[in-house]
Amino acid sequence: MNSELLQQLCEASAVSGDEQDVRTILIKTLEPCVDDITFDGLGSVIARKGHRGPKVAVVGHMDEVGFMVTHIDDCGFLRFTTIGGWWNQSMLNHRVTVRTRKGSKIPGVIGSVAPHALTEKQKQQPLTFDEMFIDIGANSREEVETRGIAIGDFISPEANFARWGEDKIVGKALDNRVGCALMVELLQSVDNPNITLYGVGSVEEEVGLRGAQTSAEHIKPDVVIVLDTAVAGDVPGIDSIKYPLKLGDGPGLMLFDKRYFPNQKLVAALKASAASSDSPLQFCTMKTGATDGGRYNVMGGGRPVAALCLPTRYLHANSGMISAKDYDALFTLVRELLMSFTAENISTLTDFRQVI
Repeated sequence: MNSELLQQLCEASAVSGDEQDVRTILIKTLEPCVDDITFDGLGSVIARKGHRGPKVAVVGHMDEVGFMVTHIDDCGFLRFTTIGGWWNQSMLNHRVTVRTRKGSKIPGVIGSVAPHALTEKQKQQPLTFDEMFIDIGANSREEVETRGIAIGDFISPEANFARWGEDKIVGKALDNRVGCALMVELLQSVDNPNITLYGVGSVEEEVGLRGAQTSAEHIKPDVVIVLDTAVAGDVPGIDSIKYPLKLGDGPGLMLFDKRYFPNQKLVAALKASAASSDSPLQFCTMKTGATDGGRYNVMGGGRPVAALCLPTRYLHANSGMISAKDYDALFTLVRELLMSFTAENISTLTDFRQVI
């Protein structure tokens, strides 16, 4: 694992629709090891390595859930709306960063009325996000504007990357900077002359898989591996049957989500790759969410897609947690698969006359 790259990616501010910080890192890191870098019309990064054989895309989305400034009051407090899926109770009193149009990073905290000033009834009622505000320590609207903040600016959780113990990694935006970091490491490592390998950092996944659709139309790949995160069910209070993934037991192969089913021959190939590389592999489903696989698998008449997800605790909050062992196992698994690809075995993925 290149933990320095992962930290750099996690500490970047890149809310859906404002992915420039991550885009810049990916371009700089990928340029020495690929043949060219292009973009779709929304700004997804598309790096190509090789020029012959079937097109194989490895996809990780660049964006993170966050917020947007919607109002600045006369006393200098910011009102905001959410971008992507948030649970209100995970937002209060956390530090955030406002990214101005000039790229400056302004710290703030999501505030609310102190419990001392609440009635007992009010204490029992969770606040909605429109009752919250962001305090940057300003005394007036003019002071906020002097610092460069304007309505429409994007807000992300404060950077907080850390290694805990020998195996755990904690930080904001692990969903899905882990996918971006893995994509980069795979493009740096894989040299298979039988395929044209694409690495994609897609935009706006958290608001409707938008960059998946536009990048798919740009590349028209023959097979796609999506790298993302999924809920780890190894904490108190979660139904471990519905959410079976555990940190440290390997990556999860998504068997279906709200918008996708994997290609079953690709599933078989991944299982074989896991066995041959002695990589652990778990299995999961997701009925209430989706990955970029949901757009790639229906583009251009349909494509074979599989989504592989790192088990992650505390998704869509200020601090997620993953296992470094799972990260390394996912890298090994996908690298083994990519190195095994040929034009012949890729063509069999869509030969539906053959029995699996």
